[in-house]
Amino acid sequence: MVTSKHYIPLLRWRMGEYQALEKLGEAQKKATVPLLEILPPDYDFELRKPKKDIDEHLKSFGDKLKKKWDARSALLDAGRLEPMVRVADGRHPITFIFDEARVLGTTGTPVTTIERDAAYQQAVRMINAVDLRGAALRCTLAEALDPDFDDQVEDLLARLEIGADSLDILLDLETPAFDPHDDLVAVIVAALTSAKVFGHSRSVTLLATSFPETMTALKLSIQQVPRREWSLYKAVVAALPDTVRRPAFGDYGVAALKFAQGDMRYMRGSPNIRYAIDDAWLVAKAKRTPGSSNHAYPGLCKLIIGSGSYHGSGYSAGSAYIEGCRTGATTRGNPTVWKWVATNHHITKVLDDLARLPGS
Repeated sequence: MVTSKHYIPLLRWRMGEYQALEKLGEAQKKATVPLLEILPPDYDFELRKPKKDIDEHLKSFGDKLKKKWDARSALLDAGRLEPMVRVADGRHPITFIFDEARVLGTTGTPVTTIERDAAYQQAVRMINAVDLRGAALRCTLAEALDPDFDDQVEDLLARLEIGADSLDILLDLETPAFDPHDDLVAVIVAALTSAKVFGHSRSVTLLATSFPETMTALKLSIQQVPRREWSLYKAVVAALPDTVRRPAFGDYGVAALKFAQGDMRYMRGSPNIRYAIDDAWLVAKAKRTPGSSNHAYPGLCKLIIGSGSYHGSGYSAGSAYIEGCRTGATTRGNPTVWKWVATNHHITKVLDDLARLPGS
């Protein structure tokens, strides 16, 4: 069950992300309820078709969830899959995901939106009929401000055959216009205090990201990027009336709202480290040179360690890797490794931030 003390990171279900979860300490795992997005199969641009059919793509999900997260709480969102896609035996993909996970003794809470089609909502209803874990509603700020929002949610609850006390609401701001800051805070507070369902639901989470979609604007080898969603969350919590419960905090980890999609034969990212510090990320990056895509990484680790903001090798598995890479005790890695390093440290840092927040 999600509470205001939990952290809800939105993570795309790929190797870097689930390795980051697996490498968390037990205390961090207990305080984290990941929102896991199931992505479509990768596309083979040479053959001009998906690399895997949907059955092959999804068949290992339950096994990986069991191995990496076990039976801990998680929110599972299949909304990125094409609405008409079905597995070979006709089941909806989200039904298939939960069926496979259930056999292995692990499960989660299905995520939906108001706008998803009848087949998706029916699948969520049937999942809850078996698991009795309710559902999660992912909604936008515009939807939450709609005068008819309460009625729309009531209609959804009827379709899912659950009560509001079995619904987790994820108010996903995506990447909002953070300025004017005070105006945005006021609008969010208005949404949380006007719709009755926010007070009646099982939980409420405020979710956003400010990580840049491209790092081309970052000209220095190391510089800070503000974690604006964290500053926004603190301001919203401070502005909420005492009679309104505190929402949980969620973000997109170390990722932007949109992520690079295209022919990976021609897309090669530059080595970089995204290291969470107080109210910001410390980003160290190097230009990629042909044939030496990871050679610069130890030097980037040295920049992070010498920045004055490094938390030490014992702080997180990600921090330990950075120290090991600097000394040569670990490999230079690759983009998947760099993702788990950044994400693992980020989750650890956010949980520390939440523990220090007044009233926690």
